[in-house]
Amino acid sequence: MNELGYQAASYPVSQKVEKLLDTRCEEFTEFLGMHPEACDKPYVRVLRISFANMILDPQFREDDLIIFGESNTTPAIPEERLQPVLEEMVKSHPEVDVFRLFHEFSQEAPKPPCPGERIEFEPYATSGHTAGSAYVCGTHALVIPASKREKVARIFSTCRLPPDTALEAANGNGELSIMVTKYNCFYQKPRTRLFDKSTLYSYRERKMALCLSSYKRFEDLQRQIYCMMHQSYRNFHLFVAVKGMSSFIFQSILIPQFQEFIDEGRLTLRWFPNKNQLSNLADTIRGLDTTNYELFLKIDDDDFYGRDYLLTINEFHSEIPQHHCSCFKDWSWVHYKYGGISSLQKEFYYVFGASMVLTRSVMERLMACEEHPEMIHPIVQRWDHIPGHGNIGFSEDNFIHKLMLENGYSNIAPFIAKKKITHHIIVQKANASVTRGYMLDGAFQKANTNVSHDVDSFEYVLGLRHPQWSDAFRVFGTCGNRVSNNDAAKILSISPEKIVLEWEKWGEESFVRQEDGSYEFQQPEK
Repeated sequence: MNELGYQAASYPVSQKVEKLLDTRCEEFTEFLGMHPEACDKPYVRVLRISFANMILDPQFREDDLIIFGESNTTPAIPEERLQPVLEEMVKSHPEVDVFRLFHEFSQEAPKPPCPGERIEFEPYATSGHTAGSAYVCGTHALVIPASKREKVARIFSTCRLPPDTALEAANGNGELSIMVTKYNCFYQKPRTRLFDKSTLYSYRERKMALCLSSYKRFEDLQRQIYCMMHQSYRNFHLFVAVKGMSSFIFQSILIPQFQEFIDEGRLTLRWFPNKNQLSNLADTIRGLDTTNYELFLKIDDDDFYGRDYLLTINEFHSEIPQHHCSCFKDWSWVHYKYGGISSLQKEFYYVFGASMVLTRSVMERLMACEEHPEMIHPIVQRWDHIPGHGNIGFSEDNFIHKLMLENGYSNIAPFIAKKKITHHIIVQKANASVTRGYMLDGAFQKANTNVSHDVDSFEYVLGLRHPQWSDAFRVFGTCGNRVSNNDAAKILSISPEKIVLEWEKWGEESFVRQEDGSYEFQQPEK
């Protein structure tokens, strides 16, 4: 700054966020497509009050040409060239509240303008939903004439939005008049110290929690575990909730097969009853300490992920706001089979659950909603405008998408296209879908339409061993059946150690749990 003729002065950050008024919480919701509560992060509140204090400080009141910004702002042209242009603009445009000295967010120095090229301004062209774009991001170089500062500070104080988003919305509804340069007179150098902020930040490795819930897909699950264990990016842990598989197969076959990865501390495999889809996802990390993880990836057990899938996710999250989630929203490859031959076709995905990447704050909110289902209804109503609606037991991806919208999210599809990545993720449609492929019992679906913690709505699969047969036994509520021949029984009692059945075709029998996870027939006492 000194080399280009600017005099730099620091201004202290304020933590007195209680001075924020927060009186305008709802009015920009429609414009932004997200709820203001999602923007109410601690670092946002600090930035709002600090910016408001700075532009209202009496030491600056006599100078219309003060450039207000953030600590990583960097000039691209000399002060002597910019000052006369600003003096002319402030004088000839008294209606303008803010002159923004950059056209779009950039972390690279722009090519200098030609010596005779004039620095020009144009109206800030925001309308509809432009939040999160490079054209909107940033408050690193703003000239706010002294007579306009109280008006702008009031926007920062009353609107529960990041300052750059608040300016976008206020300009969009005509409350503020903003002009921007057609050229980046200032840009933002990458920060040398990473900290919570709503702007972009530099590359680093993020610790990822891969959350995989698998139901009735023994073969797909094995393939997916091997796929994740051989990812080129290594800073992750795979958390798997196994469902629809007998306790015997899980303990005696699946665990030994992947013991190596478990011992290495890269894989957690746990057996659960099947539940609604949101609870199934929550089971992957339920009761575990995940405070050291930054990103939570929803991994489907049957889709095809490229070997650099996690690497690409990490690279993309180095180029978007730190609080943003991400997902793939575009035309995607889809895998079908015809006569045993694989065929890839393109289909459009608006909500692609298998590609969802959640920040820790969003995952924590998801877990809270699953634990307290009454939190779900207001969120769904806010977006779908259906009072009391919360039937998300088998539409969890749409609900998670709403949480992402409220927090802020970025679409990775343009990044994939720019990098010319052929195989990021391929959707599997050559097998039976859990919800659309008749893999779920009708009574089970009805009982799990909503998120519920009623154990009678859970489905267990146990491995039973009888002197005359061995079979998987499905338990739902107070009834059960052998899966091979549908022999039905009433559940008289069940515990981790023992299950007592009353068969429809014969009498009462007891089965006791063995070390291998199976339940063995117990001979009745004579």
